[in-house]
Amino acid sequence: MIMKNMGFRKLALTAAIVLFLMSGLAHAQWWLYIQGSVQTTGQPHDMAIRGSYAYLGDWDAGLDVIDISNPHAPQKISGYNTSGLANSVVLSGNYAYVADWNRGMTIINIANPSNPQFVSMWDSPGQAANIYLSGDYAYIADYNAGLSIVDISNLASPQPVSRSNIGSFAIGIWGQGNYIYVANSVNGLKTFDISVPDTAVLVDTYNSDGDAYNITGGNGYLYLSDGLHGVKILSMADPAHPSFVSVIETPGFVNDASLSDTILYIADDITGAIAASIAQPDLPYIIAVYDSPGTAVGIFGNTPYAYLGDTNSFIDLILTDVDAVNEDNQALPSVFEISKIYPNPFNPQATIEFSLNRRLGINLDAYDLAGRLVEHLATGVYEPGEHAVVWNASNLPSGIYLVRLSSGKYSKSMKITILK
Repeated sequence: MIMKNMGFRKLALTAAIVLFLMSGLAHAQWWLYIQGSVQTTGQPHDMAIRGSYAYLGDWDAGLDVIDISNPHAPQKISGYNTSGLANSVVLSGNYAYVADWNRGMTIINIANPSNPQFVSMWDSPGQAANIYLSGDYAYIADYNAGLSIVDISNLASPQPVSRSNIGSFAIGIWGQGNYIYVANSVNGLKTFDISVPDTAVLVDTYNSDGDAYNITGGNGYLYLSDGLHGVKILSMADPAHPSFVSVIETPGFVNDASLSDTILYIADDITGAIAASIAQPDLPYIIAVYDSPGTAVGIFGNTPYAYLGDTNSFIDLILTDVDAVNEDNQALPSVFEISKIYPNPFNPQATIEFSLNRRLGINLDAYDLAGRLVEHLATGVYEPGEHAVVWNASNLPSGIYLVRLSSGKYSKSMKITILK
């Protein structure tokens, strides 16, 4: 996954993104907020999440392990510097399988996340971009060498069993049942029958109008990251012959997408992170955007959370409802709330009052319409009762902002307007 330098286009479209959010077309009651981030040594191209840990394919830094138990302060706890360029990672059991670009596939034991251990590697004939696992086999999107199938029944000694030269570049891969789907750059999406696991038989090609870059699926549909042509949604009603249903258009180049429940999280190199509702696959729509500081390359969704690989950062995001949020869909504590903000609109100071029903550790933060944190207003342990914080926003431009009160899994937000 080669990151594209879109800095100029990104700056040019920032205003358009904000106008899009304000227009209501994005169902702007939903927001993607940054909770925390950590700098990475390499460029996180891909990630897999398990429990309290994120495993990053961190390009020239290899495999990184991030502790995400505290979403406000993710921390790197370990890593394994592979001999190649870690482009993607998938997990199975106690093992991480790293698509290591110029060095093929590297298998790492992650039974102890704080001390990952090398197991073996298989140097593929091409550049290993992504991996799909099924049974005793690893199916590798091997870039200019096509599709490689490797027997991994003996993890200490992976053995190649077959290869298919499929034209163009095999970049993304995903599978279900007897079929695997390969994102094949300008040659679209290739469907292979693997009912005989060590042999892939090409049964269909979907010719997209973009640059088929990555693929994921679930709930009877495929989601094809199609470069500058958005995300194509394809029906798997006939899994051997996926058919077009709809498209989610985005401003930039779609590097990756991740499905969680009825939300598709998209890494767009200009916009950053995008959350789209696919509850009705024939009528998808964007509900929230986080304008990331760098180039969004990899994303993993676990609603209400999303994790973004962004140039040299790992970013922990949360998708939240502006009006009142409990991510477990249970009733919030009766007096866990922002009582009022006054004056509103304001210039340059406003008082934010909030109430707690018990002693709690809280964060009070302000965000702009693109979901970017603009200021920490308060943090710490507060006693039960009413509290007030004065916000001086003299350094910020006019506009609509959100004030968010959070404690653990609970959060509430309120809109506020700076008018100068």
